[in-house]
Formats: sequence, structure tokens, C-alpha cells
Amino acid sequence: MIVVADARPLIFLTKLSRLELIPRLYPGEVFVPAAVRDELLAPPIRPDEEHALRAFLQDCTIVRVSKPRSFASAMSRADKATLTLAVRKHADLLLADDRLIRRMALFERVRPMGTLGILLSAMRKGWLAPAATRLAVQALIRSHGFRIRIDVFEEVLSEIARFEGCLDEDAH
Repeated sequence: MIVVADARPLIFLTKLSRLELIPRLYPGEVFVPAAVRDELLAPPIRPDEEHALRAFLQDCTIVRVSKPRSFASAMSRADKATLTLAVRKHADLLLADDRLIRRMALFERVRPMGTLGILLSAMRKGWLAPAATRLAVQALIRSHGFRIRIDVFEEVLSEIARFEGCLDEDAH
């Protein structure tokens, strides 16, 4: 599987101490544009988060994207590099949270997956308990500045509750 990662999912998973979910869920090669790596490691960064990100990035392929396409003027240089790399590599998955880059990825026929999708996928596979998934989502919003539309938040909580219900039924 070919995965291209933007900064925000890596940042948020680092804050949750859950970066290991990416290679576990998506075995294969993870590409990170050099512009994203630079954004991830730019000050200010907590030493423990820097250590976790550097360790994760050692297992990724860092690519300097020359002449990134201009998909939309509102996209950052790093976002343009990320989407350009995903298109050029025919990526199976683009890890991104920003709505604009996700929309552009769909237009380019690259499947986007955000931080919440990663957490829900891990829960569905049994690698995160529903209660831990709920706490992670709440921590993202309350403590880490994760922004989410209320309808998406309600949909995520509903998915967690459905999964909890399935587990309860299996226990009987």
C-alpha cells in the first residue's frame, strides 16, 4: 500500500501517542513530503513529540517535491506538495485532515483519510477499545485544538456507540 501523509494527522496522532497506528493499519510505504517533515519538526515542538515524530519519520520515505501542482490558491505549499506527491505516486491513501486537500484528493481519485478515520479504523480492528477511541476524540478537541464540524463529531460518536453496542451483543 502506498500512503502519503500530510502534517495534521501525524501531529494529532503524536499528541495522542498513537503514531504506531499508521504502519499497523496501512502496511507498505509511507511517503512524507520534505515540506511536511519541515513543518512537523519546526519549533516550537515539545521534546517528546519531536522524538516520536523523528522515530516515525525514519521509517518513512521523505521526498522533496519539485514543482508541486497548484490545485487551489488557498492550499499551503506543504498541502500542494502532499497532494502532488499522492497523485504522482498513485497513492492508495492520503492522510490529511484539511477539508480542501481532502476534496481535491477525491477529485484526483486519491482516497483521503483523516485522524478520526484512522482512530475509527483502529477501533473497528480491535486495536483501540471504543472507550479509548471516544477519549482520544474528546482529547483531540478539548486539549489539542482539533477542529471538527458538529455533524461530523456526532457521526463519529454515533459510530463509536454502534461499535460498543456490537461488542455488548457479542458478550451475551
